[in-house]
Formats: sequence, C-alpha cells, structure tokens
Amino acid sequence: MMGHYELMMETHAKRQLDVDVLIAGGGVAGAAAAAALSPLGLKILIVEPKSSHGRRLAGELIHPPGIDALKQLGLLDEDCTIGAEIRGFTIFPFDADNEHEDYVSLPYSEVEGLNHGGMAIEHQVLKDHLLERVKDFPGVDVLMGCRVSQILPSDQKNTYQAVVTDDSGETLINARLIIGADGPMSQVRKLTGISHETHRYSGMLGVEVDDTHLPTPGFGNIFLNPLGISYAYSVTKGRARVMFEILRGDDSKESVREHLKFFPRAFREDIEKAMAQEKPLAAANYRIVPKSAVHGNVALLGDARGCCHPLTASGITTAVKDAINLRDALIDTQFDVQQALRRYAISAGRVQLTRRTLSEELREAFLSHTNEAKLLNQCIFSYWRNNPKGRAHSLALLSTLDSSIVSMGIQFLMVVLQAFRLLPAQFRDGNLGHWCLSLVKLAYKSLTIPQTAFQHWLRERHALAD
Repeated sequence: MMGHYELMMETHAKRQLDVDVLIAGGGVAGAAAAAALSPLGLKILIVEPKSSHGRRLAGELIHPPGIDALKQLGLLDEDCTIGAEIRGFTIFPFDADNEHEDYVSLPYSEVEGLNHGGMAIEHQVLKDHLLERVKDFPGVDVLMGCRVSQILPSDQKNTYQAVVTDDSGETLINARLIIGADGPMSQVRKLTGISHETHRYSGMLGVEVDDTHLPTPGFGNIFLNPLGISYAYSVTKGRARVMFEILRGDDSKESVREHLKFFPRAFREDIEKAMAQEKPLAAANYRIVPKSAVHGNVALLGDARGCCHPLTASGITTAVKDAINLRDALIDTQFDVQQALRRYAISAGRVQLTRRTLSEELREAFLSHTNEAKLLNQCIFSYWRNNPKGRAHSLALLSTLDSSIVSMGIQFLMVVLQAFRLLPAQFRDGNLGHWCLSLVKLAYKSLTIPQTAFQHWLRERHALAD
C-alpha cells in the first residue's frame, strides 16, 4: 500500500486521494489513533512532517494505565525493553539546609487497580517504535515529510477536506474523519479555526546522565524549590534523564546552578559532568486550552487537544486514552462521525479538566510563592506522610486511573483539612494570623472545584443536545 501512495506523490500536479481517516502527526497520539481505528477496517493515512531522526525534549513518562492501553492496542509488547520501569514517584520537598532524607514516596503498588509499574522511554525512541509498529497494521499507511497545509470546507455540510503538502506538491485529501495529533502548537487546530487560550509557564532544560547515583532508582524523582521543579528518572539501562524548570525571566545557567544545590552531591557531580560534555535539550512548558476538541469532522487528540504543566507526567497516558475514547465513540455511534465526536469531546474533556486542575494546584503549592501556597504545600506533605490511602488516592489521580474532577475536589478538601494538624506548630512559630487567612483562601478554593465541575457538566449536556 505504501508504494501506491508514493506513486501518487511523484507528480507535481495537484492530486486527490480518498481515505476514511487522515491523521496529522505521527507521534504517540497519531500512532495510538491509527492503532485504535485499524481493527474497524478503515483506510487510514498518517502524515508526519518530520524525519525520524533528531532528538527533542518531550514526554517520556508513561503511567500504568497508559502502558496497559499501549499493550491493548498492540503497540507495546509484554516484555518491552526499550525503556526503564517506573515504580512510582519520590518527591523531595524544598530544604534550605540541603538535606535529602525527608522525601515522600508515592508507589504505584499502594494503588488498587495498578498491578504493575509505568515506564520511561526516551521520546524519540518511543516515537520511532510506535510509528514503525503501526505501519504494519491493516489499512494504515504513513507518509513522512508531509504536512497538512490547508483545511477546506467540503461539499458536505459541516465537514472539511485537507490539503497535504510535500516537496513534490499538494494532494487534496477527502477523509470522513480528520485527526489533529500534531502537538501543542497544532497546525490542524489553527487551520480549522479552533481558538485556544495559551499561557507559557516556563522553559525546561534536559540532559541525559549516568543513573548510578539516581537518588531513588526505579522511581521518578521530583525536586522542589522556589526556582521551579526538577525531575530525574531512568530512561534506559544505565542512563537517566534530568530536567530543570527555568522560570520566565530567569537566567538559565544561573537557574540550573541553583537547582543543583538541592541535589545529592554525587548525583549533582554526575549532572555537572554531563552538562559540560553535551548541550542540553530544551522545551517550553505551556497550558493550552482549546475552545473545543472537535469541529465538524475534525478531532484533536493528545497535546493538540490541550496540554498543561508536565508535573503530572500524564501527557502520553492521556493521548493514548484519547485514541481509545475516540474509537469507542465511533463504535457506539456506528461511525456517525459528528455524533461520535461530540461524545469524544465530552469524555476527553473530563480527563483534561481533572488533569489541568490537578497540575495547576500542585504547581502553585510546590513553588510556594504565597502564604496560602506554602500552607497547601505543608498540608500535601502532611497528608502523604500520615495517610497511605491519601497517597493512593493522589497517585490514582496523577496516573489518570481516576479522572473524576469530583474525586479531585474531595482530595483537595481532605488535604486542606490537614491544616488543623499543623495548627500547633503554626501557633508555636507565631504564624497564626497567616494560617487563618491562608486557610480561608484555601477553603474558598475548595468550593471552586465542584463549581467548575458543575459548569463543565452543564456544557456537556449542551453539547449532547446540539
């Protein structure tokens, strides 16, 4: 089948091609969408503008639900060896005295329903593996070096066609379904006219190092300080990824030096050695919230549908869940595309709302730039240290095993109630006034989460009625 498409792309004249599904983007979301839809007997075309070579800093951590979904889709084997197992997360709170014994671990093994660990796989390795794997799926073809350059109204009401461009010219693609899986800066989203809100949090610098001195091997290590959040985790045997958040306006070199002050000495020396030998990879951290995930016969998946701060490490897992949700919606509606896309928008929106809200609250607490954020930070660690079930509930939300905004609201309230456990220490330190005011602000915020959930529910009912 690949030869057929290559032949069509040889001429410089404008051509036309009919497929069932056009997928813009051959990353995790695009490969997962193709794998999910292939068993439905559809003719699927993936167009990927970039070559398979080159590295960039992007999502690498996959929670257990994401691993299960990739295996279910046939994209990962049970004995997959291309990455490193992740058994949970270890969070190192900010400690001005530079001691590291006061960390908290959130192991997947404490969560009912998570019977195994997650994985971390170097981004380009993962992308190449999935794309090569999905090429062999029935009905799936992949065109490299192509991009969607136009989205045009078709003859049918409320549906669109796509123009795909490569070095040899343009091809008009007639597709029953167009999927934008082309990342946070999605061209498909832009060309379709789906507006979005964008907020840039910070930048990220990443380097690969020897993992001999990784503080807690087998876990994702998260280091907190007011300069940003740092991460360290194995990505393959003997190697670890380290990433530093660089806040807006901060000098990157100076910021990294400050981050490293709060790392264990031996691991810090490994990182400094690696950074002296290779140029770090870079990325930006965004919150992008599109007005809609669907329009006509166009659906957005993965980061194109929306992204948030990487603190929850849920980007890959939610992208794969998007693909499965879209497949299920198409099956349930017998491929009534517009009805299926309304259902998909609702299910994907629920996951995204919880994920985005969780990352916003955790990031604010972990950076601790206000009195209420500092109190929330203390409450979170008190909750995790004193409540194993609380740790399990938190990790269920972080891993997307639980995607309910209601569950997230309940957990937020449970965390805030830890403030009363901290009251004696606050009184002893003379912080009672700050404690009272901060508690009032956090209590008010705990009421806004169910309000947000209700507003989202109303929008869902409206979408289904349209």
